[in-house]
Amino acid sequence: MLAAAMLYVLYGRDDFSLREELARIKGELDSDGMLSVNTDVLDGREVSPEQLMAICDTIPFLSAHRLVVVEGLLKRFDRPERPRRGARAARGGSTEALERWRGLADYAQRMPDTTTLVLVDEEVSAGNPLLEALKPAGQVREFRPLRTTGAVLRWILERAQNQGIDISPAAARLLADLVGDNLWVLASELAKLAAYAQGRRIEGADVRALVSEARQVNIFAMVDAIVEKRAAVALRLLRQLTTAGVERGHLLAMVVRQYRLIIQARELMTTGLPAREIGQRLGVTSEFVLQKILDQAQRYSLPRLKAAYRRLLEADVGVKRGHYDEELALELLVHDLART
Repeated sequence: MLAAAMLYVLYGRDDFSLREELARIKGELDSDGMLSVNTDVLDGREVSPEQLMAICDTIPFLSAHRLVVVEGLLKRFDRPERPRRGARAARGGSTEALERWRGLADYAQRMPDTTTLVLVDEEVSAGNPLLEALKPAGQVREFRPLRTTGAVLRWILERAQNQGIDISPAAARLLADLVGDNLWVLASELAKLAAYAQGRRIEGADVRALVSEARQVNIFAMVDAIVEKRAAVALRLLRQLTTAGVERGHLLAMVVRQYRLIIQARELMTTGLPAREIGQRLGVTSEFVLQKILDQAQRYSLPRLKAAYRRLLEADVGVKRGHYDEELALELLVHDLART
């Protein structure tokens, strides 16, 4: 069971694992089925310390627990990536406001025993002042995304074991190759595979039969494998996609698009622009997608990226003019890009 009067701080880019941890906390608190009527979810960008403490001090109604969840409070005090002369402080993010919120660490020690307070946030900057102030007062967890195929594979196998799902290592590897590191999609696909298998072991044929329906996800996984130089994975995904009927011209266009975004990101990074502004200029609204583009841009120098882009354009022109067979040209292109 959870300790009384507990403060949790949950933050990071892996929002799937973060939300699962929040669900676990709710499950442990809801011993009498009355937690839903004793739960408050607050906007951290707007709430004041006094409002939050007043809610936390409220005695739960016909229940042993009250849960208070605050979304986005840490981000409110994030340090700007590139301070600008004369820039105004973000709303609520002034030094005076920060000093008022630092008192939350002391308040957490005297909260009613019936209250559990959870601060939930996305990725925050290193040295976030409110986060540093709250670390000694509660349980702090950062949820980082899985960075490698091996980490994704371990996650699949561990989740399957925890949920009593029998999946072969080869099937788990194929699932990781097809979906990549999107844990929301992986969890959904694993649940579908378990229902499809009906208690028997999940094999690669099952993954190919079901997961191949998520073509767009597979295309992004192939593009990522090319950029991240996982040639074997990229070629395997390419063949699976073409076998499933995806047009080669569409696949080539998606690879061209990704390299164009990476080149633009690389050029903007050299100017010192913050990530958020780079995303705005690229037209990328998802923080997860933007971070992946920035991570991939850091792998290459600008001349290497431009050379790869020229190779893409040459292949596109060669196919359209009939100089190359489309299937062979695309395989050679993927092989070259993923190995150079």
